[in-house]
Amino acid sequence: MDTYRIAIDTFIAETFECKASVCAILEGVALSFQSTNLQTRRDKSDLHIIAGSTLFSVSLASILSIERQPFPDIHTIEYEISIKDGGSITVDVF
Repeated sequence: MDTYRIAIDTFIAETFECKASVCAILEGVALSFQSTNLQTRRDKSDLHIIAGSTLFSVSLASILSIERQPFPDIHTIEYEISIKDGGSITVDVF
């Protein structure tokens, strides 16, 4: 499988409104959502990930990278967002 680094705007375009599973580990807190409606947005300084009724706001300056890995055999794309404080957000879109 090939893993690709992508831009924040590419991530938002691909996940603007979709069905996904999300796992976030931020500053020692872990949250997980399975098969939820996902929306992504951005403003001048933050990336907003809305999973169900929960909003994650991540500072754009704290994002180190977004990696995209497709799994065509199971019709899923995994996005791994790495954050400066050692946290990460994994989004599996199907």
